[in-house]
Amino acid sequence: MTRGNIGAMPATTTAAPLPDPEHGFRVRVHGYAPIVTGLLRAVRAGTFGQAYLLAGPPAVGKRTLARLLAQALTCSAADAGTWPCGACGSCRQVAHGTSPDVDVAPSPLRIEEARALQGRVALAPAGSRHRVAVLPEVDRASLGAVNSLLKTLEEPPPHTVLLLTASQLADVLPTIRSRCRVVVLPAQPVADVAAALVAGWGVSAERAEWLARLSGGRLGWAVRAHADPALLEAREQWLTGLATALGGDVAGRLSLAARLAADGGATADGLSHWSGWWRDLLLVQQAVPEPVVNRDRLAELESAAARYAAADVVRVLEAVELALRRLAANGNPQLTLEVLALDLPA
Repeated sequence: MTRGNIGAMPATTTAAPLPDPEHGFRVRVHGYAPIVTGLLRAVRAGTFGQAYLLAGPPAVGKRTLARLLAQALTCSAADAGTWPCGACGSCRQVAHGTSPDVDVAPSPLRIEEARALQGRVALAPAGSRHRVAVLPEVDRASLGAVNSLLKTLEEPPPHTVLLLTASQLADVLPTIRSRCRVVVLPAQPVADVAAALVAGWGVSAERAEWLARLSGGRLGWAVRAHADPALLEAREQWLTGLATALGGDVAGRLSLAARLAADGGATADGLSHWSGWWRDLLLVQQAVPEPVVNRDRLAELESAAARYAAADVVRVLEAVELALRRLAANGNPQLTLEVLALDLPA
């Protein structure tokens, strides 16, 4: 099996490639045109590998790309001008998550699930050329699950393609990385995300620019935030909680950590908001306001800029990054937040 690192290629706002109107069930990937086009050409030419690792920040589009590749690998319209066609039964099944030839593993992956997946990928495809297995966030998989996957990755059945994703490439074991072709999807420029929101989801230009800044270049997060007000309400809760912690005592900080950790699934997103606030604080301190993300909290940032030393801000950013890594390694959310809350400056 040929392996290599495709690396971080330039991102663009163009969906790569956009389907014709009649191909309404084709999965759309906005941005990363050179990467997506190259991968689809490899599928059509028969040179696509059997194991790929799609790496990039959370909600940047890794799973969406995996779904598009799954459509291409199982599409039954071999002579279509646009491939995958997005109209055949196979493409429709992948789009709806009902394809018998495409398995999407749960995340984080456990050893029992990995063993069950091994049995399924060994079966012949039900009606397609390939059987595809999508393994999201393999960097969060248990060690037992990872070890269980190694033989399948080393010698996959001839009809099987494995598509792995990871938010932290450095946290993927070298034994996994070495058995895959690595494709890096970096965060996109804010302007590109904003343009995609306007073109693809009809978002107003002003709101699109704001959401793009908040997303940090992650189109998936921006789309979800546009559709689900709860994400933006959660951001308010986390930033208000940060302001409370900075002015609170030890008991108050521990109580806040417990409340925020109650929704464990959103902890990583919440800490990303904290990280963005402290980065903005550094920019304000250096009188560089243009890249500031949290512009709706500019008065609060300007007040904090006079209160904290730059060294304190850098120290907090490092502490937040450490907390995010602990969460990615399945650390206890409440304990992680308690440690971080107590480490905040007064």
